[in-house]
Amino acid sequence: MSENSISEGLNIALPNGSLGEGTLRLFEEANLKIHKDPRRHDAHVDDPLISCVTFMRPQHIPKLVEKGTYDIGICGVDCVEESGAHVCQVAELAYGRGNSKGTARIALVASKKNPIEALENVEEGSVILSEYPNITKRAFRNTPVDVLFSYGGTEAHIPRDYLYGVCLTDTGASLEANGLKIIAELFKTCTMLIANMELHHTHYKLSTGEDEVYDGPKYTEITALKHLLTGTLEARERVFLVMNVSAARKDGLLRQLPALKTPTITSLSGGDYFSVGAAVTVSELNQLIPRLFEHGAEDLIQMPVSKVIKRW
Repeated sequence: MSENSISEGLNIALPNGSLGEGTLRLFEEANLKIHKDPRRHDAHVDDPLISCVTFMRPQHIPKLVEKGTYDIGICGVDCVEESGAHVCQVAELAYGRGNSKGTARIALVASKKNPIEALENVEEGSVILSEYPNITKRAFRNTPVDVLFSYGGTEAHIPRDYLYGVCLTDTGASLEANGLKIIAELFKTCTMLIANMELHHTHYKLSTGEDEVYDGPKYTEITALKHLLTGTLEARERVFLVMNVSAARKDGLLRQLPALKTPTITSLSGGDYFSVGAAVTVSELNQLIPRLFEHGAEDLIQMPVSKVIKRW
């Protein structure tokens, strides 16, 4: 374990490239603004929870977290699977490139003109250009094929240079544009917060031969960061509505309101009116607001939500 693992704050490895901009935005929304020189890989956060931040290619993150060079990291689950790193997957983080939620597929692809429709039907000895050679080899463990590493842009080589390729796809738009189809889905991935196993939890061998798990030395800090990040991401999907309603129409209005638990209700001066507040999802907002006014809402105010933390 490196000296960084016993520092007071967390030593974090964060992804550059396509996830970099979204990561900076997420931490800023979580009140953990990252101060970064665009020409430097190291950065810092003015918060005691985090001692050091380093940006790097996400493929390097799982192994460095595994050996304790960094306490925690953010990368795709595909990077963890491909590297074979033994790390704790703390929480899924629903963000990715642009407006993506971070979910994607590692797929075996070929030209639409290729008659093969299943992985099992790929011919023995086929050459497969793959951005994920280890995942590909595991998928073809029962079929002898030649797997070549791809540096990216695999779609450009199929089928002119190679009949088959393995690449990452989210919407499938790039595959469609290049006349390709998915033969098989090899792995589903998403953006993940990962942690060093010993820092998150520790196993002790008991005399019975069974393992007992205890919180690791940085479990509290890792859990705090998890809730700050996941709470911020969930808040993106919600707004808080506050409105007034007469006592006579209050019950009818409340039946229209979804909420995390129950709406907040406050009696106004005189007792004839109530103030009602509830967190609602953005997706239902346009249909919900007209219904609320139909059932007695007055003076409705919509406010942003910065975090949603249901439990610690």
